[in-house]
Amino acid sequence: MTLPPVFDSLRLPVVGAPLFIISNPKLVIAQCTAGIVGAMPSLNARPAEQLDEWLAEITETLAAWDRAHPERQAAPFAVNQIVHKSNDRLEHDMMVCAKYKVPIVITSLGARTDVNHAVHSWGGIVLHDIINNFFARKAVEKGADGLIAVAAGAGGHAGVKSPFALVQEIREWFHGPLLLSGAISTGGGVLAAQAMGADLAYIGSAFIATDEARASD
Repeated sequence: MTLPPVFDSLRLPVVGAPLFIISNPKLVIAQCTAGIVGAMPSLNARPAEQLDEWLAEITETLAAWDRAHPERQAAPFAVNQIVHKSNDRLEHDMMVCAKYKVPIVITSLGARTDVNHAVHSWGGIVLHDIINNFFARKAVEKGADGLIAVAAGAGGHAGVKSPFALVQEIREWFHGPLLLSGAISTGGGVLAAQAMGADLAYIGSAFIATDEARASD
């Protein structure tokens, strides 16, 4: 399928998964300028006021990169929002995302129509984490633009289903952007994800070992 225009500047069919504690502006910027979607959880910015500083740094640095490299524009960035009611920062963090018109919002732990509408109001798209076909349908019904199939082998809120089964079930009815997560760390893994029917690979752990990641040696 044809991906939304926000993905036009990708040089590799990859989205960097938002890593709790690990992802920061430095890593996001490095991912975007390398040609893949860079992402971070909003909750990595602590205190909450730091999120504004981080998004200012990311947007200003990527804009400067694009001016200096008109032939090789940076890929878009994404912010992960935990939309479960336990996240008492969601309203604040969404307001900051609206201020910077974050191009991609990744939602986790519940699908919410109000969050999807908010992202659409500033021209962004929503990708939603799912671990099975039931939650995939709920996410799309509530307005998600794309799905992240979190299969067996993935980190974070990992699913238990085989990527072969999960992607096949979703592709029987959903023709929008589909990302696959689960032990993908090489070009061969990216190609396999595409062969299964996913549009993009969702890669996290491989970035922990980078110089830019906020992780101890």
